[in-house]
Amino acid sequence: MRFTCDRTTLMEKLNVLARGVSTRSALPVLSGVLIQARDGRLDLFSTDMELSIKATIPTAIEAEGEAVVPARLLTDVIKNMDDAEVHVESSEGVVKISAAKAVFTLNVWLASDFPQTSAFDMADAFSIGSEPFVGTLDKVARAASRDETRPILTGVLVTIGGGKLKMVATDSYRLSVKETVLDGGPETEIQAIVPVKALAEVQRLANALDEGSLRVALTENQALFELGEVWIATRLIDGQFPNYRQLLPETFDHTVELPREDLLAVARRVSLLAQKNAPVRLQFSSGKLTIRAVTQDVGQAEEEIAAPFSGDEFEIGFNPAYFIDGLDGVDGETVTLKFINPLRPGLLCGADESFFYLIMPIRLSG
Repeated sequence: MRFTCDRTTLMEKLNVLARGVSTRSALPVLSGVLIQARDGRLDLFSTDMELSIKATIPTAIEAEGEAVVPARLLTDVIKNMDDAEVHVESSEGVVKISAAKAVFTLNVWLASDFPQTSAFDMADAFSIGSEPFVGTLDKVARAASRDETRPILTGVLVTIGGGKLKMVATDSYRLSVKETVLDGGPETEIQAIVPVKALAEVQRLANALDEGSLRVALTENQALFELGEVWIATRLIDGQFPNYRQLLPETFDHTVELPREDLLAVARRVSLLAQKNAPVRLQFSSGKLTIRAVTQDVGQAEEEIAAPFSGDEFEIGFNPAYFIDGLDGVDGETVTLKFINPLRPGLLCGADESFFYLIMPIRLSG
């Protein structure tokens, strides 16, 4: 293998591939990047067996070949080169990287030892706007669980088809649902549970590349995404996603519409004193909402906001971070809060109700 490549371009692609490199695997080869030089281009791969990333760089290939190079060391070497171009050459278990007068020789692994977890086959892919996809994901991703003991909750239920995109995520303490009108996509609705980790990489890549469209392929066991000259593949999560419709109460006893920015600002201020797992408390009374937080041995905070409330006074408590996430996810100038009683979940939604956020309360004492 022998080629010359633009250093900046190679560095950019290596930074993307780093997100797929394994740092904890018992297989040392997974800490490397597979480089294939052929057909006038470089194909670069990384994988942690769950998430796989491929990037392509068109460049002059002097001799075809392939090798697996330690990812972190390769990135550090390329980053610290001075010249605009780097020359790479491999032979008998090593790769030589040179630029100007600097020469580095790194030990490599055999390409045959690198597991190819995806063929990156985009034959059945469809195109959608990257902005609505990323915008929808941004509303729901924070509600997905990070607890690997319940794998199904670490995924986002993605439904695409018929001019609509819907994403649902829950960690059993809150539920977030966002539906978006979509140009493009399949005519027939398809559905998959995609790991939130992989979707976060798609979001990060889309924000970095500023590409207008995203190509997506959903197979029986994989989701594939293509942006520019980068592909991301991930295993789908197998199992039955919770029936979120059953979790939504049909009616609520209290409905209050409030200025979203004002409520969000108050919640953020007051939550500064909601420490050591203390809840933020919402006390509704005639014409006002009082938001409080009390942490023993630390202090307390309280602030009032005008609220069109006329029912019986009641108080409900929430995890402050979860409550703020819900408010942050609502679009528009107002947010609607719906409640049944202090022990039943509350609902936050915007004026068009394309987004709603169900949140479990915390039982209050004292």
